[in-house]
Amino acid sequence: MLLDPPGRPGWPQELPHWPYVQAVDAALLARGIPPGLVRANINSLRWGLTGYMLLQWDASRTHGHGGIRLSWEEHKGWSYALLGLNPDDVLLSSVLTMVETSYADPETIADVAQELVLRRRLPQARYRTQWPGAKRARAAAADFRRTALGLEPLGSRMGEEITEGEGVQLIIDTQRDTYEQAIAAVQAAYGYNPAPTTGDWPKAPALETRPGPQDLSDDDLWQGWSERMLFDTIAALMPGARTVLRHIADVGGTATYDAVQAHFAGHPDTPIPKNRIGGTLTSMRAVRRRIGPDNNTRLLELDDRVRVYRIDPALIDGLQRAFTLADSRPDLLRQDPTGS
Repeated sequence: MLLDPPGRPGWPQELPHWPYVQAVDAALLARGIPPGLVRANINSLRWGLTGYMLLQWDASRTHGHGGIRLSWEEHKGWSYALLGLNPDDVLLSSVLTMVETSYADPETIADVAQELVLRRRLPQARYRTQWPGAKRARAAAADFRRTALGLEPLGSRMGEEITEGEGVQLIIDTQRDTYEQAIAAVQAAYGYNPAPTTGDWPKAPALETRPGPQDLSDDDLWQGWSERMLFDTIAALMPGARTVLRHIADVGGTATYDAVQAHFAGHPDTPIPKNRIGGTLTSMRAVRRRIGPDNNTRLLELDDRVRVYRIDPALIDGLQRAFTLADSRPDLLRQDPTGS
């Protein structure tokens, strides 16, 4: 549970987004997945005095093979990163495209965090629900920036309430105020980020490239299979076969034929009749002829004697990393169920 934020000398008020930080933290605590690190603060003037928070789980708090980081920025919204055993080792970083609002409902963030922390993958749902306190938090953030720049908050004027959309009078002293200060004040009054002064201009940040197969390893995991080869395989599979393969990997790489049948017979998103499981996996053989090492090893084996599907344990970790990339780059996956 978070304590109240400490006072910050020289700042006009406390963190305007602190109630949102508390709400997200409470939702995660209720799910039993509290982060080990919670950081919230305000970016500097050069970055617009915008609020941010960072939530991080190290490897000891996850069920995967490394840490998880969730980041939020007032105007950009939510993003995530998969970390190695060393928290500074970022394996994959991307925006949470399924979270379609900046101030997302805390239960939404708890849903996403639960999938990442427990299964190291992203949920398939789309989230559009906004936190009920979003409007108030945005207004508090705007007042924070105005006060920091020496302007009157929009929330009150001469002790009277100001309705949303009402104008505000702005006075600039051309004898004492610099040009940069005047521009920053005008931009803040219209709700834009304050313009940095020339001395505060940062170096242009490096462009963040989208994650892709190039981020996966080509090292031999087992019998010539690599992470890159595993991703190329699942990307080429029919959607149904991909879902079945993922389920078998999620349960540890071994599942009886009957258990797989029962799981998908009543599956809410990908229902597969019991007599169609074998046919659904037909594309596995077709893809294996084109993709895979130059030997006879298969990614998924069916032991007909005991009717058990098996994936070699040495491939499970690499397969999970390949599926994590697939979650963030669905544009690379085969979508047409009728295609060859």
